[in-house]
Amino acid sequence: MASFGNVVKLLESYRGRDKIIRTTSFASVMVGGLTSNSQLSQRLMKISMELNGCRMILRLFDDLSMLAVSMGYGLGKKAIWRENDTIQRIFKLMSNFVNQMFFPIEHIAWAADKGLISISSAPWALASLCTWISSLLINIMSIIWRVVKLFKQRSQRGSSKLDSKTFKSSLKTEALNFVENASNLGMAVHWLPGQQLWCGRLSPAVVGALGVTSSAIGLIKLTR
Repeated sequence: MASFGNVVKLLESYRGRDKIIRTTSFASVMVGGLTSNSQLSQRLMKISMELNGCRMILRLFDDLSMLAVSMGYGLGKKAIWRENDTIQRIFKLMSNFVNQMFFPIEHIAWAADKGLISISSAPWALASLCTWISSLLINIMSIIWRVVKLFKQRSQRGSSKLDSKTFKSSLKTEALNFVENASNLGMAVHWLPGQQLWCGRLSPAVVGALGVTSSAIGLIKLTR
């Protein structure tokens, strides 16, 4: 019953429901890519498409939430967010900026795709994808920097040295963060046009597996 209650609690929260919808969507893609039944595959892909559309509609209302995060962080010098590491603060400021830009760009792409405005949606959809990729790359660089700092603190002598339990816990958290962002980056690059890297070369099963992986980690972090 406890697990059932946790699922209900997740579904009652916006972020929790979004993560569950995302996990279901990519699970549908993965299973659809693995099955040999073409009709079942098409139905699962349609389910995924509808769920993705649902998430996009909900993101139309995320601008103010992201703005609140950006304003709350400011330049990283406020007491509640005080960041002594200049490099980490730069990463956070860059992340806030590109994340803030993502939403209006995606909104324009959505409006153009639905015929609400008379422009092509393709360049705006590409711009939103590139913005997401930029955010993921910034996150990955930030994670790498934090891991380097962890090992430096671990090797220090004196009272500032990390104890073994804290070190392992922090390293595990950063490993999850890295896998989550790397999985999303794998999908995002696949959706880019052109022939560079692995653009358009991943199978639906692989794309679905990457999506399920990143979504599952997001759920784990959310429940914590």
